Amino acid sequence: MYVCLCYQVTDRDIYRAVEEEGITSLAQLAEKMSVGRCCGCCAEYAERLIAQANGSRLQKV
Repeated sequence: MYVCLCYQVTDRDIYRAVEEEGITSLAQLAEKMSVGRCCGCCAEYAERLIAQANGSRLQKV
């Protein structure tokens, strides 16, 4: 599902960034994928996805 329509970023893209690149914050995600930098509508949901993905990543360890 698209999270950021401005930059065509999906939830899978965000999960992949957390898993493969160690993204832990919206600022890091914005630096990598520009999420939240245009209209900002996606920022809150993107933050929730980052937290959720990091939680599941920690459970795997």
